[in-house]
Amino acid sequence: MNAKISMAAALALALACSGGRQGPCASPQSPHLSSCTDACCGDGKNPPTSGGHCADWLPCRVYSAEQNRCQWLHNLEHGHLVLLYNCPEGCPEIVASLESLWQSRPAGSNGARRALVAPDSEIPGKVAAIVFGHSWVGDAFDQVAVNAIIAHEDEASVPEAGLLCAQ
Repeated sequence: MNAKISMAAALALALACSGGRQGPCASPQSPHLSSCTDACCGDGKNPPTSGGHCADWLPCRVYSAEQNRCQWLHNLEHGHLVLLYNCPEGCPEIVASLESLWQSRPAGSNGARRALVAPDSEIPGKVAAIVFGHSWVGDAFDQVAVNAIIAHEDEASVPEAGLLCAQ
């Protein structure tokens, strides 16, 4: 996929991958699932840290709306950091901390940071940091815990470590 996604392509992708997990597990052995709503999405953990995922990944940026897990799982396969929050009543201090961390991440050669921030109503705490194979979940932002996750960002087990992220 090109590093740049046209607005029309991004809209089509969003429509194709909207909604939660539905239907049977259509492709249990394939990392790239035939649908963003395939029940095979993820590794069964909450939040998922690997497993089947959509063929398309998300541009790395700060989102104000929940994103399809099956898509950000593909970001993990590329060695990207995923930062999530779950605050139905609002948590401006957590969101500000995650946005600040995102802003501090180095930009790749295409100008995009290899991280994304998004709300996620399924995580069991208020905040989560995830890289391929590793996650931390808590009820308050913890820089030490997040740094421990970031330390695993591009380790050898990451299938496509180091890939740039689309903006």
